[in-house]
Amino acid sequence: MSYVYSVNAACIEGDAEEFRFLNSLPDDPAQEEDILNFLAGAELYIMGRTLYESFAKNFQGKTSTDHPFAPIYAATDKVVFSRTLPSADWERTTINRGDLVAEVERLKSEGNGYIIVTGRSGITRTLLEHDLIDEFRISVFPMLLGQGSRMFDFDDVGKTKELDLISCQPGTNGVVVLRYRRRR
Repeated sequence: MSYVYSVNAACIEGDAEEFRFLNSLPDDPAQEEDILNFLAGAELYIMGRTLYESFAKNFQGKTSTDHPFAPIYAATDKVVFSRTLPSADWERTTINRGDLVAEVERLKSEGNGYIIVTGRSGITRTLLEHDLIDEFRISVFPMLLGQGSRMFDFDDVGKTKELDLISCQPGTNGVVVLRYRRRR
């Protein structure tokens, strides 16, 4: 049985104020190692077309010198849920045009590790609505944004879903990584 982790993603486009701020934060080697180990341990990444296109543009064909996540993403299977993406040329990527909920239930039942869904996409919201996310890893950055999309809207949650705090890891750079598990 696989578990699904929801991981919030920082902006990866180079011209956003958020991106510039995140890049200005001091390094925290212990926190970075923890994140790299978590990402490298995933059995599968699931994402939608928009995130896939952005990740492929920023990480495909890159080395750890370019970005420490690049070789991890290249070495891990990726499933893109899309009805409009014509093809996916990033290694280890499959396009799935099936029913998201049914397919994720199947992937969870067949797997032995964990699956990561990243970001604030429609996929994350659908999985949340159908109670298919088992854990949340949320990074809180020392910045208040005056605009942008919420991580979750009220309609995404549906009925109340209780969570248990698994860990709270403050970094030396002001970033706090929270892990919550869905109480079942």
